[in-house]
Amino acid sequence: MFLAAALLAVVSLANAQAPADAPYGVKSGVITMSMDMMGNEMITETYFDNYGLKTAQVSEGGFMGGEGKTRTITDKDGAQIRINDAEKTATKMPAFGGMGGFGGSQINWNKLTDQVKKDNNIKELGKETIAGVECTKYSMTMDMMGQSMEQTVWIYKGIQLKNLMSTEMGEFGSTCKKFEEKAVDAAMFEVPAGVKVEEM
Repeated sequence: MFLAAALLAVVSLANAQAPADAPYGVKSGVITMSMDMMGNEMITETYFDNYGLKTAQVSEGGFMGGEGKTRTITDKDGAQIRINDAEKTATKMPAFGGMGGFGGSQINWNKLTDQVKKDNNIKELGKETIAGVECTKYSMTMDMMGQSMEQTVWIYKGIQLKNLMSTEMGEFGSTCKKFEEKAVDAAMFEVPAGVKVEEM
């Protein structure tokens, strides 16, 4: 019986391994980020599961305007669906890179290859603790609307916990206030039943 239990534990552990294309080295959790928006703090909570293959961002106000909390999920085609659970509305936006993590959010930091480092001029700058976990700090060069910009990111197991971008208007970025490794309700990544998704 002990041997059978041990074998079952090994099989369960093998089944729990991350998919090959997973961007994160942590199965599920919540990342609470803080960003300074012209003197006002904007808080964004990112819920993730299946090692980052499922994500949902919950924010209040922000880039799109409006009142109350909204939840943004990404569908199988890469398009974003912005849901207001209180008002029972949902709006689908075309697929494009999110602004929350800037250019660094488009890189799979969990699978960082020499070619990706070369293409983005990525350099490792050492270690630093953010939100209680040790991150690897990187600098990189990214192209935004035809302009070359410098960005610094802090990565923990593929997860970006801090970013800082230097522009002609100054520096701006966001920092993780709390990182929680825990199970997330599957409903967080779905459009509620009965809510019609409108095209933007």
